[in-house]
Amino acid sequence: MTEVDRARHDLTNHLAAQVRDDGSVPGPCGSRVLESALLLSLLRRQRQHTTAQRGLETFLGRGPGAGTTRFDSALSDAVLAGRKSDADWVHAELLAGFDHFTFARKRLFFDVCLATVGAIDFNPGMQPERINSGNRAPWVQMIMLALKVTIAHGLDRPEAVTTAERELLVKLLREGQRRGVWENHVTAHLLALRAVSAFAPGSADVAEGIGLLVECLNPDGGVPGIANLSVFCTAPTGLGLVRAGADRELTRRMGDYLTARQSPDGGWPFGENMVQSDVDTTSYAVAFLAAADSRRYAKPLERAGKYLSAIVGRDGGFPTYVAGDPSEAGMTGGAASALGWAGETHAALLENAARYLLGAQKADGTFERSWTLSEANTIWRAMWALHSVPASRLPGLRADREQAVARSRRFFDLAQNDDGGWGYRPGDASDTTSTAYSLLALSAMGRHVGTDHVVRRGIFHLLARQEMDGGFSALPDQVAPRPLLFDAPVFADIWTLLALGACDESWHW
Repeated sequence: MTEVDRARHDLTNHLAAQVRDDGSVPGPCGSRVLESALLLSLLRRQRQHTTAQRGLETFLGRGPGAGTTRFDSALSDAVLAGRKSDADWVHAELLAGFDHFTFARKRLFFDVCLATVGAIDFNPGMQPERINSGNRAPWVQMIMLALKVTIAHGLDRPEAVTTAERELLVKLLREGQRRGVWENHVTAHLLALRAVSAFAPGSADVAEGIGLLVECLNPDGGVPGIANLSVFCTAPTGLGLVRAGADRELTRRMGDYLTARQSPDGGWPFGENMVQSDVDTTSYAVAFLAAADSRRYAKPLERAGKYLSAIVGRDGGFPTYVAGDPSEAGMTGGAASALGWAGETHAALLENAARYLLGAQKADGTFERSWTLSEANTIWRAMWALHSVPASRLPGLRADREQAVARSRRFFDLAQNDDGGWGYRPGDASDTTSTAYSLLALSAMGRHVGTDHVVRRGIFHLLARQEMDGGFSALPDQVAPRPLLFDAPVFADIWTLLALGACDESWHW
């Protein structure tokens, strides 16, 4: 057994041990300052759950850590010391380099969060009349309604919100929290509760919602940004375990867990007891089920194919949540590569997705980063997709694909650090997750540990960071809401297991 085989074996056992009896991988998230500050402020306002308040104060009072941002500091300083901050100073760091279609909405969102806990003042420029909840993902609709109500009351202008809007917010809150934390979106739930409490402070709905959130408190006293991520975590874990040759009974249990949670639209949500499907979770679920047993899961895979075919944009790309939203390279790469197992069935869709990705690549070989801070994540998913196009559709794409591959190869060659790893971006310190993503991308381009010194150095970087129990630790790189980091520790194990398997010459995408 080689050193790589041994590391992969130990990591496989470590991940397999995290699978529950029902086949799920819980993947709990670490506490986050934003939601902890919002919850503490709400509990104080409602004068409820004093024990939880003390735990939140302890979590927030631990002082700045290595990953603390200006946004974190502004929130904790406000709720613990009543200290004001400068919004422009906060956003100069928080939204630096955030080039995304949601930029204006996010700036308003973060400003309202700061104002809600007293870090800044509400100001007339927030203009509640201009906020449109629209027909978006359900939590976006609820967040925008909550922001409008919160701003209106914060400016002492309750007339800026109609009775119908207040009633809709209460209806959305009441119906959604019957299933638990509202769509597992702690932030949206908190903002809705705070908004409703502004015009109905004694509401039973608010008390019920607060109780659900208090139940989510982590042992460190804080609250995570996502209450349940089990469906998402199970899918790529299952893919990694199948590729590693794990026990078939185990992976079958995981596959059955996922198929039982497929939504009526054919997609999958990221957590349990949710309504909203998303392309990201669905892509990983499809990739896993197809690899595990395409016959056993033929019907769920067919339904998922219809879901993805229905949500694809006219430009050939895929959005994250709602048909008609702007396409994103990461989602497109994930969806197209997942559908590659079906060969000619989705040939036209795969060709169009490939063309979208080829047009979305930047001159330096990177893509828009989407839901991660790491450049390598979207490159990996794009390269995986570009190499999943059926042979019948390749003639018109081959030359452009080769150019795209060459650009991304050059990026990884230049971005690799002296220690063999990669960071979020060129020049950043190496981290385990970015290194795993980079190796996955290189493997999709045909570069393997036995024949490529760049891959070999990357593998050795990972092996040196394996822990005694077989697992890995990593800096968080996933963001939600963008660009706020959240930490699901199991991700480091998932992506590393996939990378260790993909870089073996005997395995191909």
